[in-house]
Amino acid sequence: MRKHKSYQQAFELACRDIQSLDSSGMTARSGAETRQTNGHIEITVIFLGVAYTVTLPQVEIASTTKKTISLVTRIMLLHYLNRADGTPEKGELVPYKEIPGGLMYAGVFERRMVTPLLNAFGQAPERFLKAGLAMGGEAAEFGDISFSFRVLPRVPVTLVLWKGDEEFPPSIQVLFDRSIDRYLSLEDIVVLGEMISKRLIARGSG
Repeated sequence: MRKHKSYQQAFELACRDIQSLDSSGMTARSGAETRQTNGHIEITVIFLGVAYTVTLPQVEIASTTKKTISLVTRIMLLHYLNRADGTPEKGELVPYKEIPGGLMYAGVFERRMVTPLLNAFGQAPERFLKAGLAMGGEAAEFGDISFSFRVLPRVPVTLVLWKGDEEFPPSIQVLFDRSIDRYLSLEDIVVLGEMISKRLIARGSG
């Protein structure tokens, strides 16, 4: 109950923030598509392969799937749109701990994203790749198995698995473009990591 209340407060604050934001440059800053219709602004964002439309000024959020949109997803969409500043991708991949300020929360990120992935795929690397491709990822050339996908228009993510051997256990690394802190906060990146992890595990168990 306390966690839900905290999320509800975060959502309400994000709604106020986006209502006060100048939406005229939203497309350039976030990579979302925007259009005006009947006095409303519609912002369409692709998040984890699903198209969501945020309608302003009343802040209504709908998706092409017609499914109920979780509060966490709503918050993530609004936080992304509010924070995006249009910084170009750097083309440099970094782990969570190398994002400014990330070292302090790296342990939390590992527990909520990496550890569940290792438990699910450490001994089943083929399922790891299959799950990544099923989520729209493209095979990459890092480690033993890796794939990359764009979770938001300006947020690419790369996951790398090393199979391990007699000396070293399997390991998984998650890499972000160095520009990610211009689009998501450290807390949002942790939540995003957990969302990705859960979806990959669900795909890999199918």
